[in-house]
Amino acid sequence: MFACWFLPPLSTVLPSATPSAPGMVTFSAEHSTRVSARTLECVDVWVHWRNLTTGAAGATLLRRVEVDHTQPFPPDPWCRYTPETADTGGGTVVATADVSAVGIPPAGYRIVVNQGFGTFQLP
Repeated sequence: MFACWFLPPLSTVLPSATPSAPGMVTFSAEHSTRVSARTLECVDVWVHWRNLTTGAAGATLLRRVEVDHTQPFPPDPWCRYTPETADTGGGTVVATADVSAVGIPPAGYRIVVNQGFGTFQLP
C-alpha cells in the first residue's frame, strides 16, 4: 500500500529585492502558483547577499506567514512570506535565494531547488 496517492504540485518561489532607503533593501518572496500554507511546498526562503563595493555580507530569512488558528481564516490559506529589510550599504549587491528544508519530516517529499540569483545597485 502506498503512503502517498498523488505527487506534490510543482511550485516556484519568486524572490524580489526593492530598495527601501539608501543602503537598505527589502527582500520579499511569493509563489508563482497558489500553494496552500498547510503543505510542504510552503517553506522558508533564505536570501544570502554580498555588497561587492564594500565587502559586507549577510543573510536574511523570509519566513512563511503561519496560519493563525485563533482567527477565522479561509478554508485554504495561501502561502505568503513576511518581507525583511537588510542594511546592505550602498553599491553593487549580489544576492542568491534558496529554500530552507528545516522541519520537513524524513518521510516528506523531496524538494528540488534551483537557486535564484540577482544583482542590483543601491544608492
